[in-house]
Amino acid sequence: MNCSIAPGKILLFGEHFVVKGKPALGLAVSMYVHVCVEPGSWVIYSRQLGFINHDSKHRSLFNTLIEKIISEYSSVQPLNIYIDSELPIASGMGSSAAVAVATTHAILSFMGVEFTKEEVWKIAHEAEKTVHYKPSGVDTTLATYGGFLYYRQGSFEKLDLKLPEGTSLIIVNSRVGRSTGEVVKDVLSRYEHLGEIGELIYSAAEKIVEKALDALRKNDAETLGELMLVNHGLLWAMGASSEICDKIVYDLLKAGALGGKISGAGRGGVIIGLINNQELPRARELLSMKNHEFYFVHPDYQGVRSVE
Repeated sequence: MNCSIAPGKILLFGEHFVVKGKPALGLAVSMYVHVCVEPGSWVIYSRQLGFINHDSKHRSLFNTLIEKIISEYSSVQPLNIYIDSELPIASGMGSSAAVAVATTHAILSFMGVEFTKEEVWKIAHEAEKTVHYKPSGVDTTLATYGGFLYYRQGSFEKLDLKLPEGTSLIIVNSRVGRSTGEVVKDVLSRYEHLGEIGELIYSAAEKIVEKALDALRKNDAETLGELMLVNHGLLWAMGASSEICDKIVYDLLKAGALGGKISGAGRGGVIIGLINNQELPRARELLSMKNHEFYFVHPDYQGVRSVE
């Protein structure tokens, strides 16, 4: 049996604004999809979803990546695939991309062929297209390579940055589903309606990414948290937030976070916060009292890899 893991991701800054050519900053985090493969008969089982049968909507992702592997590396003997994911599904943390990346890596490792992370990325990205019509590649890139990622208009740059010393990230799952396409459409509609004001908001979002990069280089957690709040405010102004998302941001601040914001499409999904490590016990107590589903995470700088 060969097993691989791939990390999930969050967007620290820039979501929605990328649609109009502004930059975004993503980060791979220490929540993982675990995939193991062994000889079998193409049984695919997910601990979260159960058996993924041939008529399942989730099956197309696996069919595509298997076809791509066969086209690149010749035949593949029938395998069984087992998936266990720590990522909440459809929450903006890149769960389908992490599944595609970890599965591709596990199968190629089992085959014993020589391969690079770039080849894993290419196969997984093609599989992602069966889940998201035109994926940006951000989720697949972070699951494959880990670390910080600067993204603008289809261009990716892996950044040699670290989270400020002595800090952690909090991820809170709102447990609210939403249509990413619908939120994106509504935000773009507001942008067009606002005209010059919309352009100013998007320009401010670009400046926030620049200031955030500077804060990361300077190990400045306080400024980074403040910028997260300002970014959340801009997303709220464009209609990407909701009452529950705003409430969670306030709960994070009450729990000691330096800042917080939605991560991804908004109106649900996950909300993230930055916190000093000495505040973690207090945050755990207060967030538990509010019955939130939350996780303390750190950056994952390695990306996809084999595990025992």
